Amino acid sequence: MDFYLEQSDKVQEKIEYVLRLVRQVERISKKFFDHMEGTDGLYEIRVEVDSNIFRIFCCFDEGNIVILFNGFQKKTQKTPKTEIEKAERLKQEYFDLKRKAMKKEELRKAKSFDELLDIKYGTVGTAVRDEYEVKANYFIICEMLKDARKEANITQEQLAEKIGTKKSYISRLENGKADIQLSTLFKIFETGLGREIRLTII
Repeated sequence: MDFYLEQSDKVQEKIEYVLRLVRQVERISKKFFDHMEGTDGLYEIRVEVDSNIFRIFCCFDEGNIVILFNGFQKKTQKTPKTEIEKAERLKQEYFDLKRKAMKKEELRKAKSFDELLDIKYGTVGTAVRDEYEVKANYFIICEMLKDARKEANITQEQLAEKIGTKKSYISRLENGKADIQLSTLFKIFETGLGREIRLTII
């Protein structure tokens, strides 16, 4: 819109005419509309006024909706690479925002927490969902560790001394910033905190 408003009345009028042409005519001459070679679905609307050449980038959405991106006055025979890169970035941002909006609408329709997770991360067994489950379970373990240490009324330094490690490692564990092996987990809870761990495999 800024590009359009910056132009003279004569140029604005020609842009309006060409946009009407693109919207209403099924087969459009390459003089006014063409695909940009070397791009994935990026097109340019071509406007000429006197000896001035203008280009407006766009793409199709759902087959028939034209989305306008950046426009510029063309002063060289070849379209500047920076303008093409800018248009491709804006196109990606547009579809990313649209996908997020659609996902939000789906999330609003979720009838349970499990269904919400299925929509947001995919079903259990898919790569994204499995990654989420690992992170979620790690968060739970870290919080359980923190609570158990506080219930035992010992400091991070005291716990570290009991199991033969450093206070900084216990701190990183409690803040979810360090990986933990199963053997270390047992050692922390059983040796360090005097608690019993039971594993349940479902």
